[in-house]
Formats: sequence, structure tokens, C-alpha cells
Amino acid sequence: MMTENRKRFLICLAAFLAWTAFIFCRSLQPAAASESESRQALDLLARLVPFPLSMHFVRKAAHFTEFAILGVLAGLTFSAWRTRGWLLPGAMAGLVAALCDETIQLFVPGRTGKLPDVWLDAAGVSAGLLFLLTVYFIRRKCRKS
Repeated sequence: MMTENRKRFLICLAAFLAWTAFIFCRSLQPAAASESESRQALDLLARLVPFPLSMHFVRKAAHFTEFAILGVLAGLTFSAWRTRGWLLPGAMAGLVAALCDETIQLFVPGRTGKLPDVWLDAAGVSAGLLFLLTVYFIRRKCRKS
């Protein structure tokens, strides 16, 4: 019989791997398809926010958000695997995913892998891990009260 911790770890790992695959599939899109999706997102956001947004902002915000979610999932996965010392493996997994993501883009027509995007992705992973760390901290404080 599977323990509760092992089950939680496997569920979190499956979510982490599925989200990583989602990110990589986005990077495998040719430039024209990616641009079209970004244009649709920009059009939607233009109706929702009262200030103008640029295509550059939308694309970079998408990168950051995808990897912030990945950071949360990496943190959940590694914290389910081990109760202490989960932050560094989570950060490393996110960084490896960011490097792979930008490398994939080097082989897709019209796309380019860029070092600044790796840094942006790493910042997203860090934000996701920081968010999760904050949630864990608040939970622990609330349990003690």
C-alpha cells in the first residue's frame, strides 16, 4: 500500500512534469503561431486593463508567469519528497527547465533562445518558490497560534 507522502509526491511530480511539457510545447511552436497567441492575449488584456500594454510586455509576463507556476510545482514536489532542504532542488529543477526551454527555441523556425529569457524564467521560478515558502511560513504560524 502506498503511503500518503509517497502519493502526494507522485501527484506533485506528475503536475510538475505535465507543466514542464506544456512549457516545452509552447516553445516548440513556430514564431508565427507564437506571435498569433501573443496577439490574442494582448487583445484580451487590452479589454481588461485601463492602460496600454506592449507585445513585449505580454510575452515577458507570460514567460515569468509560466515559470512562477513551475516554481510552485517544483517546490511542492520537492517538499513532498523531503521535509527539509527542498528549496535548492526546486530551484535547480526550475533553472534546468529554463535552460532547456531556451535551448529548444534555438531549433524552432523563427524562434531564438536568449540568455535574458533564462534569467527572466529563473526569476519566475524564484517568485513561485518564494510564494510557496511564504504560504508554508504562514501555515506554520497559524498552527502554532
